[in-house]
Amino acid sequence: MLATRYASNPSIRRISSLHRSVGIRHGNRYRPFATTDTTTDVEAAEQFHHAQSFVKHRFEPPDLECADPDQPRWKSKAKVISAEDFENRPRAGFGDEFDSLYDARVVLSWLDERMAKSIYGEYCTLMEGMQKSEAVTSHEYVVHVIAQKYNIRAARVAAVVALQHEEEQIRAKGEVEVFDDVQAYVDKKAKEHIKAAYEHYEEVAPGVFTEQPYTDLKDFSSKMTPVDDVHDIDTLYKKTQEKEFVKAQEAMDKRMYTVDVDEDKKATSMSSKCKTLVDNANKNIEKFGDRYNKRWKYVAHVIDSKEEKRALTNLRQGKKSKKKPNTIVSEGDLVRPGTLAEEKQVAWGRWKLRNNSVEYTLRDTKRAWVNKVSKGKHEGWGEINSNS
Repeated sequence: MLATRYASNPSIRRISSLHRSVGIRHGNRYRPFATTDTTTDVEAAEQFHHAQSFVKHRFEPPDLECADPDQPRWKSKAKVISAEDFENRPRAGFGDEFDSLYDARVVLSWLDERMAKSIYGEYCTLMEGMQKSEAVTSHEYVVHVIAQKYNIRAARVAAVVALQHEEEQIRAKGEVEVFDDVQAYVDKKAKEHIKAAYEHYEEVAPGVFTEQPYTDLKDFSSKMTPVDDVHDIDTLYKKTQEKEFVKAQEAMDKRMYTVDVDEDKKATSMSSKCKTLVDNANKNIEKFGDRYNKRWKYVAHVIDSKEEKRALTNLRQGKKSKKKPNTIVSEGDLVRPGTLAEEKQVAWGRWKLRNNSVEYTLRDTKRAWVNKVSKGKHEGWGEINSNS
């Protein structure tokens, strides 16, 4: 409660700024309001160019003070206490709950069916337009474009698209009835509840769906650095914020996005020694014996003991090393590198999409899109009206 009053009282903010002249906390944690928006001239720089030609949209960095890189910047009409004041609030008090939504750092909002269908419609439009203009698509890129438009997490957009994709397939098959009237009733009651809650606390409702404010601060530290009184702390903090923003913008501009490929046709990478082994196996059929039963497909994992030892040494020294999958397949009279789809079916394959929740969530939707583009199966992807 005390932290809330301090953040909303201008005179007390001036007093606290004088106290900050004693030192600067590491991690740049001074931020009086959660709604403060740092703006620079980065977006007004020269024309944006990306290494991937299909990337036409320039993304803004996420909230730099949040530990989650997928947290969008705060742009909601709803007001909440700052993350620093919330974390430094008094833990002891006479009550066991917060006095308002502002104090609790909570935002009530609802992603209704109308917004979900709008997101899915834009996804379908962007994918088809990208295929026509660029002849290449990227689910990851399209999801980030939509996420920035609605100022929500990219992972949430991916979840909405995946759910809407499944719903469209249910409608197309007609085996299960979809109760749209029930969903409309739920949306209506949820909005009524949110409106009543904000009227009770006499606060401004967000109006649209808004991501929950974060509470996990980034690089938070209680260490202090002595600073002479002649320094302008606010100016130093502003310059530090601008440097961090420029650095984050450069990272966003260099980010590479996963391109959609047909995993049944895309071959995995192999080392030079593994390629030599495959070439020799195809040239010397008599030496390597029968290809076994042509009815079956045989998969092997080629391991180079020297590369394994080198990778282990780099791991102990904290160095990064890239390892080739070296997955080979014997099918019929041919030995070839395994495809991405085949590699995902074996124990040693890189079947887990690490640190990419968007690709993992959209795996079924992406497969349906690839089947439509490469195999002409139009009935498995998109809105029903567009396919009929």
